[in-house]
Amino acid sequence: NSGGGDNGGAPVFSESDLLLSLVDNVMTPAFVEFDSKTKNQPSLAQAYCDLESSYDPSMGDASKSAELNEAKVAIQNAWKETMVSWQHAELMIVGPLLASDKSLRNQIYSWPNVSTCSVDQDVMFFANGNINGNAYDISNRSDKRRGLDAMEYLLFNENMAHSCSSNVASILADWNTKSEQERKTLRCKYVVEVAKDLSDSATALLFDWQGSDGYAAKFKNAGHPGNPYPTTLKAINEISDALFYMTEELKDYKLATPLGLFDNKCGNITCAEEVESIYAKHSIENIRANIAAFEQIFIGGSTENTGFDDFLDNNNASDTKEIMLKGLTDAKTAAGEVSTDLQTALNNDAAKVTQTHAKVKDVTDQLKNDFINKLALELPKTSAGDND
Repeated sequence: NSGGGDNGGAPVFSESDLLLSLVDNVMTPAFVEFDSKTKNQPSLAQAYCDLESSYDPSMGDASKSAELNEAKVAIQNAWKETMVSWQHAELMIVGPLLASDKSLRNQIYSWPNVSTCSVDQDVMFFANGNINGNAYDISNRSDKRRGLDAMEYLLFNENMAHSCSSNVASILADWNTKSEQERKTLRCKYVVEVAKDLSDSATALLFDWQGSDGYAAKFKNAGHPGNPYPTTLKAINEISDALFYMTEELKDYKLATPLGLFDNKCGNITCAEEVESIYAKHSIENIRANIAAFEQIFIGGSTENTGFDDFLDNNNASDTKEIMLKGLTDAKTAAGEVSTDLQTALNNDAAKVTQTHAKVKDVTDQLKNDFINKLALELPKTSAGDND
């Protein structure tokens, strides 16, 4: 990688160059790609739902059934592509995604705080068009009823019974008496609404990032008078904080918890129902995307660009850089060797999942010790007491 100038052939590193590189080569492309992936979802959801709404299973029409299935697979595949794109952005929870207690991030994807019962209720609130006499407006609804997690449940869950305990959801009182086709239709209509809302959230993210007073410009101009980041190092620290997703969400929630290394709902044994993307069986793809995104930020998008690897070189910490680069390669390899969905792997080939956890931990051990210390950065508040 190279910095902004050269000094007799040796690259010159600057913190400003690092910020410029991370914004232009990594974060902006990630947010633009995510936005573009969300934009075809409403029409694909609508095309699927039009067929679901008009389908009569009693007719036994094989061609109609095949057409419906094809449309459903199309929106499911679009969701998967969008999810991979978002899982890159999960390592970039900075600026507009961090603001207001991560409210925009949670609107897009609130995991691990999800509630399928809340989604079930909003299927009916949306169908009725109102809640307690007020017109239904998804933009006023809580994040657990919206976003990629709500879409996953609605598109991939084949169980048409609602997931609420009977005493909490009067809106669903007659849900289980409706025909299966009616319930599929009600769910798909809400999917269309959730897809539109997700697209709107992506538009808001791009505006807050790329707009004239957006966070991209704030990061690039860190340290200038009036900038919310008083120094370039403060801005860099917000980006390094975001890398700690790899420690808590990825290592602990997505891997250690289902492996039974931490407390889980199965009682500290291997627990496939604790995985992240349980309905779409998309957990290992999410994990691979997280590792790839960490590497992108670490190298600035590609080896020619300025990244944290150059910052480490500049601070006489090339040994830490090399250990982390090898750790990332090993983590990518380990995750790549999980050849089934994560639930199946946990039950049939847990050693490969354990290996993935171990290799991710090799990276995060460096992240929270030598990486932070040698770059004179501060630990994020959530990780100060991390003691695994």
